[in-house]
Formats: sequence, structure tokens, C-alpha cells
Amino acid sequence: MRKVAEVQSRISEDYQVRSNVRDHVILSDEPAEVGGMDKGPKPTELLLTALGSCIGMTLRMYAQRKSWDIGEIVINLEMFEDNNGTTILKRISFMNEITEEQRKRLLDISNRCPVAKILSNPVQFSLL
Repeated sequence: MRKVAEVQSRISEDYQVRSNVRDHVILSDEPAEVGGMDKGPKPTELLLTALGSCIGMTLRMYAQRKSWDIGEIVINLEMFEDNNGTTILKRISFMNEITEEQRKRLLDISNRCPVAKILSNPVQFSLL
């Protein structure tokens, strides 16, 4: 098994969490209406941010390898929960004109980014 990421998170007051990732600091919090101070995104928003970032990077890498000029990529994600589980809706737009064949291929590739793969498979939790 190879390590692919490492994060240290600390919480000391209210719901605000400070996470250290390499040389970066990310703040997360809960909205004021649920008792937080709204000083950062809530965890589920960070999850969608990770997914959107991964989709965008994966699509950009693929388009560059194919020498496709697709322009800016806009990824909109929404998460819903019900008794059957969690559903993530995604809408991906390309600012430059692309063929229908390119669009279909890029949408297929969007499901293959590393974060999408993680979310699509069982995840095991173990204590360090």
C-alpha cells in the first residue's frame, strides 16, 4: 500500500478546524445557523471541492495530451442525501466549442479522476 496523501487537522474552539496539508493551511467550519462561525467551508463542501478540483485537473491533462483546445472548464457539483444514500450531481461545461464525440469522451474521463474513483469504491478506516 502506498501513501497518497497526509493531513493533520486540529480543532480547539467551536467547530473551526485548521488542517495542515504540506505547506498549506485550510480552515473549515460550520455555518452560523448550526453553531459555527462560518470561517471556512463545511466538510462536505471541502469534499466536493476536492472532487471538482480532481475532475478539472484530470480533464485538463487529458485534453492537453489530445491537443484539444477546450478552454476553461466549469464544474458544478451538488450533493444530496436520502434513505438510499448519497447522490452527487455534476454539470461540466467547456468554454470552447468541442465536438459531441469530444464531449462524451471528456464526461467519461471525468468519472476516472482519482477522487471519483475513491468515492466510487469502498473505503476502509483503520487507526494509526
